[in-house]
Amino acid sequence: MSRPATRREARTAKAAETRRRLIETAVALFSENDYDKVGVGDIADAADVAHGLLFHYFTNKRGIYLEAMRATAESMTAVFTDIPVATPDVAVRAALTAHLNYLRGHRGLALRLVLGGRGADPEAWQVFEDARTAALQAAAHLLGLEADRPAVRLVGRTAVAAIDEATVQWLHLDDDATEGMDVADVVETLVHLVAGCLRAAPILDPTVDVEPAVLALIGPAAPVDGDGTEA
Repeated sequence: MSRPATRREARTAKAAETRRRLIETAVALFSENDYDKVGVGDIADAADVAHGLLFHYFTNKRGIYLEAMRATAESMTAVFTDIPVATPDVAVRAALTAHLNYLRGHRGLALRLVLGGRGADPEAWQVFEDARTAALQAAAHLLGLEADRPAVRLVGRTAVAAIDEATVQWLHLDDDATEGMDVADVVETLVHLVAGCLRAAPILDPTVDVEPAVLALIGPAAPVDGDGTEA
């Protein structure tokens, strides 16, 4: 390999590392502070990068903010789209566990934007909407469901909304209130919420068979005695 080519590759690698450092720093700062309270100088200083390089790679504060949102969305989506080979019940629980741990680690970002609704920032919200669509399609495929069927899409989006709201409530609880309510408990609650949403799909479209998916997630329902208690 020629010396100029080696130098060029070294510059490319250094530029990629600088971009990565800036994006990771931006994610961390926007996770803990409102958009207006984070300046480009704060990001550059925390990343130990010259201020001019931030403008070179991202044009302005808005540019790096949206890039940070894309990186966050990709991290969140990866837990659903890069599911390891496992049975559906294990894979879905593993994905939800990783999802909750990520949001708990980026609590401010989760409460303000990821779970705050489209009004928080329509453009950034669209980044997460695209990520949600990819995650829903991956989950539907894992459970043997057709993601594009209207009934499946409707209950899938409903399940996502339920997961969002449950996560908001969990993140809002103080440490005393969450004692004994660990991530595994919340994940199990979310799995049963998803199963409940799936069971509604045949009401909209009787040709949709969700029972194999529900059984894969939570197993058969326990028999109920005449007094309404589980046998």
